[in-house]
Amino acid sequence: MQNLNNGRTDTFFQQFRHWDLNLLVVLEALYTEQGNVTRAAQRVGLSQSAMSHALNRLREMLDDPLFIKRGHRMEATRRAMALAPVVAGWLEQIRTQLHPPEFDPATVQQEINVAIPEHLERLVLPALLGFLRKQAPGLHLHSRPVPMAQLTDAFTQGRIDMAIIGNDWEPKEAYQYCLLAESRFMYVYDARQLQFDDAVSLAELAEVPQLASNYSHKTATIIDNYFAEQGVTRRITATSGGITAIPAILAECPMLSILPEIMVADHPLFDALVRRPFEPDKVRARLYLVWHRLHEHDPAQQFIRDWLLRHFAAMSQ
Repeated sequence: MQNLNNGRTDTFFQQFRHWDLNLLVVLEALYTEQGNVTRAAQRVGLSQSAMSHALNRLREMLDDPLFIKRGHRMEATRRAMALAPVVAGWLEQIRTQLHPPEFDPATVQQEINVAIPEHLERLVLPALLGFLRKQAPGLHLHSRPVPMAQLTDAFTQGRIDMAIIGNDWEPKEAYQYCLLAESRFMYVYDARQLQFDDAVSLAELAEVPQLASNYSHKTATIIDNYFAEQGVTRRITATSGGITAIPAILAECPMLSILPEIMVADHPLFDALVRRPFEPDKVRARLYLVWHRLHEHDPAQQFIRDWLLRHFAAMSQ
């Protein structure tokens, strides 16, 4: 965090202990009403006696009478006239900062960096960028592929504002997260290379040569762990760095690949492959949206997060 101290001494801060800054609102109301205590009290929402008491405290704090009765009216002193526009400016600045204007996506100008795994960009970017082009043309979104092992550093260094991740990363205390989607797994293969009976046991699947994908950036995936829990080890004979090449590989080799359904459903590259559920009620892939708590109330980021939640909810229906 930027150091805002600017060499200020302890005395600078401690002097405010003896000042009631709420009285500045009283000064603004009295000056607006030309020293009329009754009308000023109505503006602030105090009784007349409470306003009179506040005026006395204000005079003591500023060491000036501020308003002097002259005839039938009150007249502001030079001190009050000098302070009034400054106080009015302070109060307006504070009000604006504490209650910023309502977020308007049509006028916002901001860049947001999102870590989206390459194999999920197809599910997110076309619809999201189309939405932003119409609703928030000044909101520029950039997809930043970040390996899971570097995710924390990317957040810390400000290279990303939020991330879509799998269920193999544990968010730290500094982060907020929510579930975006939950997907069963499918095993996919080319019918010209492999044939299966209607019912295939886990042990039988484990014996078939398999093409693994390291989309999760881990050596042991949720699928490997599941096989191990059942006392079998699947026969991995090759590994792909993503999913794009998998259909072409399966078309050439008698192998199968086990992938989250969300990654292969409605994917044109997988249209020619057979897709069958893999233990649908037992193994699930989960996608989470993660962001730093520092950005919890950033309106532009909230705008993007809300869209992502709606988008994935619609996909699951």
